[in-house]
Amino acid sequence: MTNMNSKAIFPDVGGFITNFIRRKKGEISTPPVMLSPKRVPYGPFVFQVQITEGCSYEIEASRDLKNWAVLVNAVSECETIEYVDADASKFSYRFYRVRAGGLFSTNVIGYAVVPLPPGYSLISNPFKAANNSVIALLPAMPEGTACCKFEMKLFKLTNNVVKNGKWSNPSETLSPGEGALVCNPTEEFKVINFVGEVMQGNLLNPVPSGFSIRSSLLPQSGRLDMDLGLPFSDGDVVHLYDRDKQSYVEHRYPSRKWDLDPPLVAVGEAFWVGKSAPVNWVQRSTQA
Repeated sequence: MTNMNSKAIFPDVGGFITNFIRRKKGEISTPPVMLSPKRVPYGPFVFQVQITEGCSYEIEASRDLKNWAVLVNAVSECETIEYVDADASKFSYRFYRVRAGGLFSTNVIGYAVVPLPPGYSLISNPFKAANNSVIALLPAMPEGTACCKFEMKLFKLTNNVVKNGKWSNPSETLSPGEGALVCNPTEEFKVINFVGEVMQGNLLNPVPSGFSIRSSLLPQSGRLDMDLGLPFSDGDVVHLYDRDKQSYVEHRYPSRKWDLDPPLVAVGEAFWVGKSAPVNWVQRSTQA
């Protein structure tokens, strides 16, 4: 029997097979990716989208990560497009995603504007940013600004201060789920623009027994228990900070109900929580 090599059985067809299976222009091969988000202070929100050239796409926006509205319906003219949301100044926070060929973007991005009145505020960073260090999140802060996180082991607040134009601990981080007590030493309102990716999937935020400063892993507002899913048990307590009155408001949970109205938190707001036992705070983010 004559031996036949593979070239005899499968002759060189000069790339015919490769060209045959190549996708048509505009046919989606990979989901879009959102890049380089930037919030211009008191102005628009700008980002880029990496996408298949020639495909139809929609840019959608949301205020609660549940209800989405179409902002743009177009066809991509290149593999990287830029979008400028000129209406961003109308909202204190907003989130974005892209849909192309039935596929959602691999990520959801957004911004949140957090005001800092004179005095103290309990704040949180609601996004996974490219750099979650204090020097990146809180740049160009006035002299004397303080960012204080709670050290549970030492049972005291840290003291990271702007002195001579620099943070005393610039590498200190403020990640989603954490919180900090920030002091604005001036007599003017300041603004922090948080920008980044919304965390995705099943999210776990362990809350220890005793006191700690915590925040939602998702940029959502509402009641801590009913809307945001933080479990409570008898004896637990929450302290919110009233930025206008510069004082704490205590919410106790003595007998399976709140002695006052349920504690409500805003996007970018942190809170003190005293737990009688440790719990896992589970939240879920999905684009479906």
